[in-house]
Amino acid sequence: MSQPDPDSSVYLGAFVTTTLLVSWTIALVTIGDTVPAYTTPLIMVVPAVVTLALRRIQGDSIIQTIKTSVSGTTGPALLFAVIYPVLFIGVAALVALSSGLGTYQPGADNAISQVIKQGGIALVPVFIVLNMALMYGEELGWRGYLLPQLTARWGRVSATAAVGVVWGLYHSAFLYTAATVLGVANPLLVTVVQASAVFVVSFPFAYAYYLTDGSVLPVAILHLIWNILNPWILGDIYGNVQGLVAGQIFVVNGEGVLGVVLGLVAAGGFVLLFKRGYRIHNS
Repeated sequence: MSQPDPDSSVYLGAFVTTTLLVSWTIALVTIGDTVPAYTTPLIMVVPAVVTLALRRIQGDSIIQTIKTSVSGTTGPALLFAVIYPVLFIGVAALVALSSGLGTYQPGADNAISQVIKQGGIALVPVFIVLNMALMYGEELGWRGYLLPQLTARWGRVSATAAVGVVWGLYHSAFLYTAATVLGVANPLLVTVVQASAVFVVSFPFAYAYYLTDGSVLPVAILHLIWNILNPWILGDIYGNVQGLVAGQIFVVNGEGVLGVVLGLVAAGGFVLLFKRGYRIHNS
């Protein structure tokens, strides 16, 4: 396990405070009668921008920070990054369908198919590269900066929980404002539930990081796969759009009630893995 940087508590406080305030401001300022397409990308790069700025102040070069953050990728981490979101969302879909919470609705588009329809298959690599950059924008901050520093202080379980709380708060202003604009019922309740889902999903995201020697690349891949599969299969909780499993999105979504319930069960398993150090790298 890495050791905390000397006198870095002030930088961690600055990271959390700045990231939350800037992301909340972007959401509140840019969302009016509609939700602009550029709002989400702007918010997603905030953690990386703040991290790079703080690392530069601490004496690290931007290039070196980026290189270090993608070094140390391992095979188990990449495998987990692909399998976990497929397995979790697949189980959630089966539970929703078998319980009657959702019904199968063919024809829902995913992000990849939409890109192909709009510009052909040649645009798919561009889509993946651009979206990986956005996932990196979040993960450099959450798992590349905040998580390892807190882990060195508090251990894996407490650090992951703390990152989950901050990560949930980071989403809150955007989701509440967007839900209000889109006319979603009970936007405050939806925001609280989604923040709870983000909290529990921070445990598998942290595990993907702990499986590496300090690389956020597998976590960014996990994040991208989640962001493609979850809205396609279980609906888009941000845009209030049905997926292949039609139902009350607030309930059946991977970031809704069902996601919270299943995520709590999964989080319990990851807590055991954290405590036992299963396949976890300590560098």
